[in-house]
Amino acid sequence: MSPLADRRSRSRYEVVGVLRGTLEVSEPARVRNISRTGALIETSTPIPVGSIQAVQITLEGHSSRITSRVRHITLIGQPPEPTYAIGLEFLSPPEAVTLSVTNLIAEAQAE
Repeated sequence: MSPLADRRSRSRYEVVGVLRGTLEVSEPARVRNISRTGALIETSTPIPVGSIQAVQITLEGHSSRITSRVRHITLIGQPPEPTYAIGLEFLSPPEAVTLSVTNLIAEAQAE
């Protein structure tokens, strides 16, 4: 075992070959616009185009988790605090989200 593994109270085993994992991190994002099929968000973390992301959105008091695909990313804020506009495609939005977005669009058009 390597010296890093030896400092633990329990045994660890070095991985020979490739073993992949996923790290899910909550990152706050501002929703810039939304439709029934996707959204444009603004965040400080670049997310790879083509990656699948779980997005938590609260609409009309209901929180929903939506599986989304990153379609595009644009740097909009400069370092030292860069921000990114990220286009998301909703892959399987819950019906409640679709209905809430439809209601929001109808309200906006009525004004």
